[in-house]
Amino acid sequence: MSIEIAKATVKKVKEPKVIKEKVIKEKVIKEKVIKEKVIKDANPHTKSDTEAINLAKIHNHLNSNTPCGMKIRQAFTEAFPDSPQFTASVISGGNRSIHHDFQIKWTNLDNLDKLKNVEFKGSKYKKVVDATKPPWVDGVQFYNGTGRNFGVGKEYARQFYDTMLDEIISHYNITTPKPSYEEWEKDAFCQGKPKTPFVIELRSKGYCSDYLSECRKKFNKQFVLNESQLETLKNEVFDISNQVLSSKDYWLQIHGTMDEPDDFEVKWTGKQCMTPIVNVERSASKSDCDVNFKFTCEDGNVFSAKLRWGYGQCITNIRLDIK
Repeated sequence: MSIEIAKATVKKVKEPKVIKEKVIKEKVIKEKVIKEKVIKDANPHTKSDTEAINLAKIHNHLNSNTPCGMKIRQAFTEAFPDSPQFTASVISGGNRSIHHDFQIKWTNLDNLDKLKNVEFKGSKYKKVVDATKPPWVDGVQFYNGTGRNFGVGKEYARQFYDTMLDEIISHYNITTPKPSYEEWEKDAFCQGKPKTPFVIELRSKGYCSDYLSECRKKFNKQFVLNESQLETLKNEVFDISNQVLSSKDYWLQIHGTMDEPDDFEVKWTGKQCMTPIVNVERSASKSDCDVNFKFTCEDGNVFSAKLRWGYGQCITNIRLDIK
């Protein structure tokens, strides 16, 4: 038999087209599911929802004295051997004006309650808590507030109004007269839906649109601060950070699901303060979605701040998150 005939005889049978297309389709679906999960896990709203569920678990464990609750209490005793064990946990916090997640209380012989504020930071993955890093490292942030409290927020709003608003008005053919800056900024820093006629019309035409998302990226890319403005930002962030940190008496870190005592690692830490900031710089932002800053402290700790729109891109709620 010739070589050519032998090759023809053992010629590989082609994979049916239908099977091949099915494999490709399954691969695309799998990649899409993975991508959606990554996006969901990175979403700050998803993280906040998860934190609320974990807080409910903590209250149940502590106040029902479950095995998980006993483990959390034991960790408190080990961290603070000179402090008596607290009586119960109390639901509190949960809004922007209260900078803690819940409270723990001690009831003395006179039946009077002493309350201390607790900040919870968790991770769904079981891992040893790194005591060398700040206790807020695995959380959403330790401060989120209106950009009106910072010079960088006011500068961002002013430049956006001056350079982007006319283009947006033209694109959407907005019929409400362009407001003064003073009128427009009422909604720019509003933590919720707009209340002024111009921004109400903008939201009705552009909320969640690709166009406004691209406007945000375009503006963020061209937005810059000079050295004097960065210095002001450094001082403002330092002052507000220490003000917020001083309101938290304890930090509770839990890594894991809290379904069984062996499912998680736990660590309590006392009151924290920030050492002076020695450097601030603009840091990279994926696709220019936000304006990010990196801060380095005297003790070597590094943290970040994110300037962003909190309710609809280019519509309302310019804010600064510090983590």
